Amino acid sequence: MTKTSESKWRAVIRAQEKSGQSVREFAESRGIAATTLYWWRSELKRRTADLVPVEVVEHDIEIEHAASTAGFDLHLPCGLRLRVAHGFDAGELRRLISALRC
Repeated sequence: MTKTSESKWRAVIRAQEKSGQSVREFAESRGIAATTLYWWRSELKRRTADLVPVEVVEHDIEIEHAASTAGFDLHLPCGLRLRVAHGFDAGELRRLISALRC
C-alpha cells in the first residue's frame, strides 16, 4: 500500500465525518463499497494508535559510561534516560537520539 492511497483514504474518511451522513449513505453517494470504507476507517485508526508524537529540538546530551562492558546510559536534558547496550549500532543510535531529543 502506498502513502498516496493512505492519504487519499484519510481524506475520504474526514469528508465522511464532516458530511453528517452515515458511512453507508456517504459510501453510496461516492460509489464506494461501505465495507471498504469501514475497513479503511478501522485500519487507519489502528495505524494512528501505534504512533506517538515526537518533537525534535537541539540539545546537548550527557553520556555516562557504565563501569562494565554492559554499555552506557544517555541522560537527555528533558529527563529521559536511555540505557544503550554494548555494541549498539552507531547509525541506529544516531537515528534514535534524533527521534528522542526533547
